[in-house]
Amino acid sequence: MKKQIFNLINIYDSIIIARHKNPDFDAYGSQFGLYYALREYFPKKNIYVVGDDNSLNKFQTFDNVSDETYKESLVLILDTVASQMLDPVVYKNYDKLVFIDHHRNDPDIDYDIVLQEKDASSTAEIITSLLIDWDIPINLDSARALYIGIIGDTGRFMHNNTTSRTLMFASKLLETGIDISKIHNSIYTENKESKNVKNKFFNLVQYTKNNVAYSKNDKDFLEKYNLSTNYTSRGLVNQMAGMEEVHIWVNFTFDQESEKIICEIRSRDIAVLDVAKKYGGGGHLNACGCTVNTWEETDKIIKDLDKLMEENIWKQITFYKK
Repeated sequence: MKKQIFNLINIYDSIIIARHKNPDFDAYGSQFGLYYALREYFPKKNIYVVGDDNSLNKFQTFDNVSDETYKESLVLILDTVASQMLDPVVYKNYDKLVFIDHHRNDPDIDYDIVLQEKDASSTAEIITSLLIDWDIPINLDSARALYIGIIGDTGRFMHNNTTSRTLMFASKLLETGIDISKIHNSIYTENKESKNVKNKFFNLVQYTKNNVAYSKNDKDFLEKYNLSTNYTSRGLVNQMAGMEEVHIWVNFTFDQESEKIICEIRSRDIAVLDVAKKYGGGGHLNACGCTVNTWEETDKIIKDLDKLMEENIWKQITFYKK
């Protein structure tokens, strides 16, 4: 599979590198990590990066690509295999389509090749592996991007998706000379206003009877503090993490563009993916999401998560009694 993808990259003169909408650090990191390496290795090819933008972009602006260019290009889609996570233009106009991803849901789009490593910590980890296997040098810009992708999806190597393989590839990126202190400071420092918003957000968090934490961020909340949907949804969800009593937490955010509600579900040690799948979403066992149409549906998700927490509490009690 890896060789097939490399052969296609060799053949095509026009390559488009895409990823999911509302990008996180792994989406950005894997996309630009691959882009910077391929651009240097194949200087005569036309290589494009496409997609929407947000405040997490630590790299560069995106390319505007015509439909005609799409139709003659190899399109590489990273960090998702789900149609709901993509702009339709990305997967409806292409000559060849390749998915590279680490999530656990199956593709719902026609493709030519799919490479899914569901045990990888991140798509950035997969891209690092591919570049090494293909013997394509990872330059400083590529290494910086890939490292950002890996620490983004592993929570600075604190999540249980971090493996010895993850750390091995991270060490390969460090060998390029990237300044990890500078990288971490650029990502994890924030201004006083941002800290203040997080405090206000946390004060609005509610809890179910089994201590599932949740927050409903409606249109008024976003407008009051001038917040983007992506920042509120993904940037604030883990403000609910780290509480001893809370094993599952979920963040619901109104998306003004689609007028739907984005759900980000997280857990410390309980698999919550099936709940996301029930509502048309996907992701990882302990970090996943979905999109719903009404606040009434969010209440159903909360109820399902509370039931899941109750079932797991009972299992723990039963285990200890034995």
